[in-house]
Amino acid sequence: MFTSQLVFQIIPLAWAAAVSPTALSFFLVMMSMTDNPRLAGLSFYFGAIIVFLFTVILGLILGNSLISSGHSDPGTIASIDLFLGAILVLLGVKNIFGKKSEEHSGALLKYLKVENSSSNIYKFKRYFTVGFITFLINFSTAIFVLAAARQIGLANAGVITTTVAIVVLGIITLVVIEVPLIFFILFQKTGEKVMEPVNEWISSHGNILVAVFLIVIGVYVIVNGMGRLGMT
Repeated sequence: MFTSQLVFQIIPLAWAAAVSPTALSFFLVMMSMTDNPRLAGLSFYFGAIIVFLFTVILGLILGNSLISSGHSDPGTIASIDLFLGAILVLLGVKNIFGKKSEEHSGALLKYLKVENSSSNIYKFKRYFTVGFITFLINFSTAIFVLAAARQIGLANAGVITTTVAIVVLGIITLVVIEVPLIFFILFQKTGEKVMEPVNEWISSHGNILVAVFLIVIGVYVIVNGMGRLGMT
């Protein structure tokens, strides 16, 4: 029962972390440029997993340190939630009115160009690096994963429950890569046809989509923090 409660608590943050139009766009562009979609997709995915695990470890350390230092009381946690929620709302507003940054995009797209004659090991390293960097600079995803991992650390629920929660968090967070990857692995031609219009739609509406999720989840986190303080 405790496992289900913890998973239920992190699911909203996990789905918020999963909303990553930038990561999906890079993934789809990469898959269209490579002669080996399976290798490229899996390499990208492994790179993303490394960043995810690193972020989770930081969140667990944060949660455990709050417990060990005696700052796991509702007031401290609520203050962190209010601060985090405010950041998310501000990031959402920035996504609505801010301009897209082309600097990182251009560098990564250039890095995606790999000669077909290159060895599979070289291709794996290159696409692994692209996946790693894409999620490393994806701040909105990182902050949600960090918040969810902090919640898991605060629960201090034991190895099995913690592992289950992390696995669920990982599956949901990376679903934006997992779903198209499965399509490309099982039905490569169908995947290309389906994902092309998806990529075009995301390129046009990605900022608004991210903004809405950031604001909604930010408000959710703020309300949760206010609830801990007895303000709601």
